[in-house]
Amino acid sequence: MLSKIKSFVAFVLVVLLTPCSWAGTSFLDGVEYTSLKNPVRSSEPVIEFFSFYCGPCYLFRNTYHVDSTVAQSLPVGTKLVKYHVGLMGKLGNELTEAWSVAMLLGIEDKMEDILFNELQKERALNTLDDIKRAFSYAGVTSLQYENTRKSLLVKGLIAKQNEAVKALDVQATPAFYVLGKYKIENAGITDKSVEGYAKEYTAVIDYLLSAKP
Repeated sequence: MLSKIKSFVAFVLVVLLTPCSWAGTSFLDGVEYTSLKNPVRSSEPVIEFFSFYCGPCYLFRNTYHVDSTVAQSLPVGTKLVKYHVGLMGKLGNELTEAWSVAMLLGIEDKMEDILFNELQKERALNTLDDIKRAFSYAGVTSLQYENTRKSLLVKGLIAKQNEAVKALDVQATPAFYVLGKYKIENAGITDKSVEGYAKEYTAVIDYLLSAKP
């Protein structure tokens, strides 16, 4: 699975900055999205699976702004849920725990940027103490972090994320799933421009939420 998680790197290397046109509101199963063989009825409407060790996930967040573009277009009452996949890197599980702490404290946006920066740019996350240090940048003390990560609520969030990874059979990151029935095909998005990629990606999700093919 770890090798598959890194497979999307190849796509990033061939991304072009010249916009490709796309139009209409209809998308094709097997092209822009794939219907899951085993739908998960209990799934959140829109989930992004990511890993702080995943370079393409970092680009999705910081260069292409896919998550924020998707989140802004969702219907009222629908939220983009982001789950961490702990299968990559030596601190994969600890970072799923860290993400659970961020979720519980309501500082996901702040900590996502901090943790991505510390790992992808600074290469400064190597121990649990490094994770605690990263949280201090968001005003969370080491004691507060320790108490929070040991809480039953955090353990529940960890279990929820791991169960979702298993139930939806997540094989690669970044990965978006819609209604527990569809997986967005990252390479199937035709517009490879920075702005256009996120907009088309969002259009596919909006189509799946409204049309429910």
